[in-house]
Amino acid sequence: MAVKKKDFSLESIKGKFSTKTKYKPDSFYDCGEEFADACGLQGPSKGHINMFLGHSNSSKTTAMILAAANAQKQGDLPVFVITERKWNWEHAVELGLQAEQNSDGEWDGNFIFNDSFDYIEQATDFINQILDAQDKGEIPYNIVFLWDSVGSIPCKMTFDGKGGKQHNAATFADKIGMGISARISKTKKEDVPYWATMVVINQPWVELPDNPFGQPEIKAKGGEAIWLASSLVFLFGNQKKAGINHITATKNGRTVVYATRTKISILKNHVNGLSYKDGKILAVPQGYIKDDKAAIEKYKKEFSEYWNKKLGGEGDFKLSEVFVPTEEEEFED
Repeated sequence: MAVKKKDFSLESIKGKFSTKTKYKPDSFYDCGEEFADACGLQGPSKGHINMFLGHSNSSKTTAMILAAANAQKQGDLPVFVITERKWNWEHAVELGLQAEQNSDGEWDGNFIFNDSFDYIEQATDFINQILDAQDKGEIPYNIVFLWDSVGSIPCKMTFDGKGGKQHNAATFADKIGMGISARISKTKKEDVPYWATMVVINQPWVELPDNPFGQPEIKAKGGEAIWLASSLVFLFGNQKKAGINHITATKNGRTVVYATRTKISILKNHVNGLSYKDGKILAVPQGYIKDDKAAIEKYKKEFSEYWNKKLGGEGDFKLSEVFVPTEEEEFED
């Protein structure tokens, strides 16, 4: 006796098991035209974890503050998670952050600021509290967490003298890789009213090659969890070391650095896959300018009086000619 086959409809099966979540269009925080020209993206992507990775003095904090200032312009709420304790309000305001001192001498504005953390769990608990408040409608804003920097703080066990690198990495994996990352990425969904975004500055370490022909490779502190959770990783400078050089001025015979030349590229892009690998840029106290003679000459004209006042207001002040490294010298590792 023949077995009767059931009627089959692929559309019916797909209707039963397939789901198609609708997502918001990609949106970014703008770090400026010069930043975009250097690396191919205007800045951190909303609804994602974004990492600014690089050695010291490579302008990571400049980019973070520019992103925060642009968030304010968009009506979003910056939430500063400061663990490195090198924050400078005057510098942040000079870069465009809207903040002013109140009658008590405290800086205030359209942002949340917290620098009271001793270990990782305190910072991640704070972030989750902010996300809870956003979920409940108590914070009716798009929010962007700006953490400076994740590599500068231990987990509680290490803080208490009982742990080490592996415990720090495990804590980041649990708290960010398995928790905060999912909560932030959820806000990309069309039916979630507000974005949540994270920008983390991370200090690097350099993994040496395992053979004589290999190349050193930059690694993020805190293990692989934050790297894996990050949709965008911006690299500032070179992999082996900072790879920066300076533009100088002379004041009464003294040499003064007024700009830092660095590279900005994208190591990882899971947003749109686009990036440049050869972008160079100049970081100045007011933000970024292009690394070309015309941009430097324009800056010299606009800010020579600013620098004269900054350095005392008396005597001869002259911005130097543009330093152009040779091909062999340029950004050497």
